[in-house]
Order: sequence, then C-alpha cells, then structure tokens
Amino acid sequence: MVNNAHVFVVDATTFPVHRDRLFCGVKNPYNENTRHGLYADLFAVRPGDLVFFYQSRIDEPRKERGFRGIYRPISPPFFDKSNVRGFGDSRTLTVYGKCPNPKCREPYSLKSGKAGALGSRKCPICKKEHGQHILPNRVLIAPVSYYLYPVDDNTAYINHTNHGMLWTMLFRKTFGAGRARSITHILPEEAQKLARLLRRVNNNNASESYEFKRYKEPDQVIKKRIELDLGPGPETKFESSLEAWIIRNIDKNVPILSEIVGPREELEYFGNNVLYGIGGEKVDILCLHKKAGVRYKATVIELKKGRVPEEALSQIEDYAYWIGQLSTANVATPIEKLDIQPVLIGRGATPNLKKKLVSFKPWSFPIPLATKCNATVKEPILLAYEVSKKAISFDRTNN
Repeated sequence: MVNNAHVFVVDATTFPVHRDRLFCGVKNPYNENTRHGLYADLFAVRPGDLVFFYQSRIDEPRKERGFRGIYRPISPPFFDKSNVRGFGDSRTLTVYGKCPNPKCREPYSLKSGKAGALGSRKCPICKKEHGQHILPNRVLIAPVSYYLYPVDDNTAYINHTNHGMLWTMLFRKTFGAGRARSITHILPEEAQKLARLLRRVNNNNASESYEFKRYKEPDQVIKKRIELDLGPGPETKFESSLEAWIIRNIDKNVPILSEIVGPREELEYFGNNVLYGIGGEKVDILCLHKKAGVRYKATVIELKKGRVPEEALSQIEDYAYWIGQLSTANVATPIEKLDIQPVLIGRGATPNLKKKLVSFKPWSFPIPLATKCNATVKEPILLAYEVSKKAISFDRTNN
C-alpha cells in the first residue's frame, strides 16, 4: 500500500510557524495554469504519508538549515486565507494567507525566479511589495519524530557514509534558479535515507517535550476543500489541470485509470513532475509497483492537453534508461527484473503516432548494478480522456 513522502520548502521565517502550529503552507499563484500545477503537487499528499521540510537559505549558517522532520499529514489539502501567528519560540512570526494590505487582502503570489519555491513577496493585485510569503494552500500535520537539528546539504548530498542518494532532490536543486517547486515527492528509499540522517545528526534523540499548538483541527477544514476548475470540456483548461485531476484521483478506482495503476496494495509510490536528469528532464507522473517486497514495475504517464503527437515515442526512448536506474539503484531489496510501462494520455492521438504504435516493439536493456537488473520497456498504452460534468473519463484506444 502506498505511503508517499514529500518535502515542503520553507525558510527561517516560515519554518518555525509551520513547526509550532503543525501545518504545511504553499503559495497560491495568480496565474491559473501555474496554480493548477501547484495543485497537482499538493494533491499527491495523503493523510498517513510522511512529510519533511527543507529550510532554504536566507542568511543563516549552513548547519542551521537543510532537511527537517519528521511529520505525517492528518488532513487532505485545503484552502485557508487566515493568517497564522507563531506560538512559543515562533510567537514573533506570522505565516500569511492573504496580502497584508488592508485595502487588498487577496490570497495570491507572483511567480519570481529570485523568490524561488515560496513565491514573490509582491502582491499581483495591489502591486505593493509587502515582504511576506502568502501561503493559503495548506495541509495539517502531526509530528512523528521531531528532531531539533536539520540535515545540512553537504551531509544530505555529498557525505556517502550513509548509503543511498537523494536523486530527486538533487535534480531539483541543480535545475536552476526560478525553477524550484514548493513540494517535491521523494521515493520511498529517499525518505528512508532522510530519516536515517536525521537520527544520525541528532544522535537518535528525538525531542519528547517540545510543545506544539495546532492552529486548526481536521474537522475544521473539511469544507475548505481546494476546487479544481477543469473548464467546460471536452478537454481540460490546461495540461496542468489534467495532471492535477489524475493525481487527486489516481488511487480512487476511476474506471480504466485504475486498471493502469493496478492493485492498490501493489502501488508503492506515485508522484508528478518527477525529475530524472540534471538538465531538468522529467516525466509527468511516475508510479512504482511492488509485490512480495520487491519493486517490479515503473509506470510512466505522459500527458497532453490535446492529441498525443508521435514525438511521445521519442520521449520514451529518452527516459527509459534513466527511469530504470532511478527506480532500481537505491532500493534495499535488489531488483533483477523491472518492467517499464509507458502510458500516453491525451484527447486521442495523431495519425502518425497511431501508425508508429502499430509497429512498436518492446525492448530490453541491462542496468549494471551490483545485482544485475534487466529492464523491459513494454508497448505503450494509449488513453483518450474527456471532461464532462466536472470530472474526467478515459477510453482505452489500443491494447
């Protein structure tokens, strides 16, 4: 059964409030396409998952920033414009849910390369530079193990005395200024490494006496569900809208989509916008499947708002080897055989793609790890989607 892990980006002005008031907050981009992309990230979070924070740099020493944790979500994502004042050590800080200008009070952020994942500190409505992060999209959390000291970047990425690599976080970090995201979904083995490092840095001492004061209870946010506007149909407003809807419903037994995802008890991980290369190469959605304790399949879903073009087959050739490595290199139980299942979703397919799919031949390649793994790229599955009555349905057009 899937229990994902997520890293939320904070800084020295927002982490103390998130920690003490027990929630994760992310921005609310003014641009609707960008906002739907953030919804896609947020909709992957489920109660019972794991949450880590990554405290990005302002001007604090290296040892006082980095990865912090460990928490669990206890609510679905929700929208709340209320400002949250800190408690105890964070009482002088506030996380805002709306513009502090009393004549504005709008809950939006501008996208800004310099501001990174937390967004610009200028209101896109009143145009005033307010100096605050506006974070109204939220998830309530509970502490699993609260560790006082963070795992700094050198320990996380460079120190190899603890096995494994934080590949997805490393790719995100090297992606370049202005391309950071508020949330990154990390692989199960990466979450295990972060937990090990937090225990090591803190000498296995989790704080038992730290006092938290949750700013809202789960029953208070039920009616604050984030609404996703797909548009009138038959296609979605944006490709990001399609991604957000699928991520929200990927484990909800949606006809045909649930056949692609497979048995829920075998779904080990799912995430969107998964980076697999230093140059920012990514797949739209990645699912990992596990049976009898061994990962056996990676399902890669590529999305198109309109018809799927023939270039989608070239993308499979680009990502197959690297997704094969990402899915196998750091697992605790060696994998000898991995299936890679491409899935193409759009408003149908172009004629050229349909012709090429007829002649597509599965292929295999070795992944030369300590335990040799043989990966096989399966014949792509093509799904056509349609928007109707605020939902999406799917039709399998091949196989």
